Amino acid sequence: MTDERRISDAAVTKATGKGWAHWLGLLERWGAAAKGHKATAKHLQERHGVAPWWAQTITVRFEKERGLREKNQVRGGYQISVTRTIDVPLPRAWQAWTTARAWNRWFTTKSRLNLREGGRYTNADGDTGEFRAIVPGDRLRFTWDNPKHCPGTLVEVRFAELGERCRITVQHSKLASKRDAEAMRGGWSWAMDSLRSWLETGKPITHEAWLAAKRR
Repeated sequence: MTDERRISDAAVTKATGKGWAHWLGLLERWGAAAKGHKATAKHLQERHGVAPWWAQTITVRFEKERGLREKNQVRGGYQISVTRTIDVPLPRAWQAWTTARAWNRWFTTKSRLNLREGGRYTNADGDTGEFRAIVPGDRLRFTWDNPKHCPGTLVEVRFAELGERCRITVQHSKLASKRDAEAMRGGWSWAMDSLRSWLETGKPITHEAWLAAKRR
């Protein structure tokens, strides 16, 4: 996801004809804080001729500058990410994410993975979804459609090689609320700790044991 605060003043001026100070001041005077995201983006497009992507970007920047967006809130909902560095070569980590046998060791039970774009996965915890992108050794993207836990959301797993180690980042997006974001952050934090433990020691961590350790 784009961090609007990293877009230069020159870039926004080239695209819209005006810089950040102009647009943020304009929205302040217009009362955008009380109008809401949808109305603000629409106002920029219809009244000021700003292209849709830039209207959204300026609106989000305004909301962040004014503290109108909560932690983890991004365009289209909430988003969280969890990263772990693991002391195994990247191919082993990739295999851990792409075979049902491995999933059943560190993540869940009774997994089924049809590892192709458009293929589906299921497991005994009710997690299910469709693989949208598979780039070996680089990234996985799949929908998350567990009917009890944040259905209709999206997960992307990215892999980076660090010599004999690797870094894995799980990003879960399109979450509907702050509560969902915090719940999924906790769930993925456990899963990634379990994955690291299993790959490095051969022993996964149960969710119950992970929670108990956090309470100490």
